Amino acid sequence: MAAVFAYEMPTQGENLFYLSHPELLTEGLSAAGGGIQSVFAANGAINPAVVGLEERVTLDLGYTSMFNSRYSKVGYSQAFGTGIIVPTDWANFGGEMQFVLDEECMGLGDSFHMKTFASKQIIQNLYIGAGLGFGYEWKRLDDWMLTLDAGAVYNFGDVAFLKNFRVGASTLNMGKTLGTSGRWHGMPSMFTFRAGAAAELVHTDKMVLGLSFDVTTPLFMNLILDSGIQIRICDFVQINSSWQFNAYEASHDRNSWLPTLGVVFKFNIGMGSSDFVKKHDWTKSELCPSFAWKNVDWDVNMIGAGAVLRLGQLDDSGPDIQME
Repeated sequence: MAAVFAYEMPTQGENLFYLSHPELLTEGLSAAGGGIQSVFAANGAINPAVVGLEERVTLDLGYTSMFNSRYSKVGYSQAFGTGIIVPTDWANFGGEMQFVLDEECMGLGDSFHMKTFASKQIIQNLYIGAGLGFGYEWKRLDDWMLTLDAGAVYNFGDVAFLKNFRVGASTLNMGKTLGTSGRWHGMPSMFTFRAGAAAELVHTDKMVLGLSFDVTTPLFMNLILDSGIQIRICDFVQINSSWQFNAYEASHDRNSWLPTLGVVFKFNIGMGSSDFVKKHDWTKSELCPSFAWKNVDWDVNMIGAGAVLRLGQLDDSGPDIQME
């Protein structure tokens, strides 16, 4: 009990790796890849195994503005990141780089961090993954981090009324995190265990409805619940909303009771007709710009914008077999 009361964390400190991309702000931070499966490099910071679910080369870019109106002078902070996933015949590899510059909103300081991932399908529908993270904070803590992540995700397919039902689990931040000391357990917490499930409840040509739910226990000293709902309409626009309960922040009157809200658009774009593009089947690709709003508490709000580019198109057709 003494250890629990010694737990300290700045506002949104457990979400340090998830601040820069609007889809992470609004999809419920799913360890299983989201209710409507959407995977890009930043998801690897939640569960490195989900990187294996992506079949195409994927690039992402995100930016978040943070505003604090708690004082007479409005405070402003920001976060931005970019990453890539590269599928290969042996495994999927990826990495996400992020900067957080926060002196005036939540006291997270100024930091750079990067996580790299590798995920492999070992048996049908089971993926395992591992990630290596490192970073540095130079404003508040003047400290460095070096961590290891590991995770798994299993796709059950269709189970009763659930479509594309997946479960995932990960152990994150095994190692030294920012500000780790004898009194403070680092930001974000070392040895964070996460588990979640996601599935589609409705899947028609005009609409897809997906849900996800995650439980996180940072160093077994805190309890965080994440839930997300996504609605895709006409395979063009997707509305995301999520809600998080953080026991530590709620006990300190810092937990927002308002859901987040985001929107994602999907466009098919041409990538040219060069021999390189044709060789990799990238002549038609998907560009998905997104926007998000998140209320941290009554005084702090986040507004994010970003995009995910998936090179090529998914092959939904079966093999062409001819009988002779």
